[in-house]
Amino acid sequence: MEINKNILFILFTSDFYKCYYALNLASTYQACNKNVTIFFSGYACNFLKKDWDKYDKLKISEKVNKKKMTSYVNIFKLCSEINIKIYYCETAIDFLDITPNSFIKGTTIKSMPLYQVINTHKNSQTIFI
Repeated sequence: MEINKNILFILFTSDFYKCYYALNLASTYQACNKNVTIFFSGYACNFLKKDWDKYDKLKISEKVNKKKMTSYVNIFKLCSEINIKIYYCETAIDFLDITPNSFIKGTTIKSMPLYQVINTHKNSQTIFI
């Protein structure tokens, strides 16, 4: 039995904690020799922005910091540094009036249409959050 080494995360959540956890999960899979891609769509695109914390409605990031856990920005940058491919939905950022120049700096984030993401990863394990 061949084990699939490719994992696609589709983030569609407006819940900060789910997004934070997804990045932790993605980086862990990548560390376990999986090929991970993350696709931000819908309201999850708000967490690509420099001012992402204003979308953390439950102030989970404050608790993360208090517990001395890795910050959201650091885990996001780590994902980029360990070669996790990160894409966003152009339609979603247009709908939400987000521009790519408002994204968190120090990461590589590219646009990719949903069809291309799905077609490219049709044989990958997909995790929808």
